Amino acid sequence: MGKIIFLLGGARSGKSAYAEELAASRSSAVCYLATAKITDAEMQKRIKQHQHRRPRSWKTVEIDQENLDRAQFWAQEMSGCQVLLVDCMTNLLYRLLEKYEVDKEPVIANNLESRIEKEVTSFFKKFGHFICGLDADVIMVSNEVGMGLVPPYPLGRLFRDLMGMVNKEMAAIAHEVYFFTAGIRQRVK
Repeated sequence: MGKIIFLLGGARSGKSAYAEELAASRSSAVCYLATAKITDAEMQKRIKQHQHRRPRSWKTVEIDQENLDRAQFWAQEMSGCQVLLVDCMTNLLYRLLEKYEVDKEPVIANNLESRIEKEVTSFFKKFGHFICGLDADVIMVSNEVGMGLVPPYPLGRLFRDLMGMVNKEMAAIAHEVYFFTAGIRQRVK
């Protein structure tokens, strides 16, 4: 098993740039697990910025609904890689939630919240097990979304709570955890 490093912080705090530097310093055989989805022009611009920063030699694996929950697919794609960079866990959670269309139906009234929580918990336990079983270093990036205002709508509160659960799960399996604030990194584990 390789070393697991978890990078956590606010938006635009320097997590991804540092993750890319760290991955490049560890090996040239890097697999980049891209979790974002183009949903609008702004997201397309963000994705392009990330793509331009990555070395062409890195293998990029894009997550979509078909391969989202298939550890065997990830393992096959990881073949020959010495470092796995997952950017980011926040988008991975969003990808899990998007199939529920929770913004279009009442979450609590339809008891959807407990079903979603069970699926998210199960997914990230499997994901953590997969990561722990790799013979490669793993660098995971995630947003800390629970330190700001309480979102004024149910989907925002559900997402914030689930992201907190995911971040705790990933921090628990990580060998090192760093928190980023205004571009400054602090080791917390």
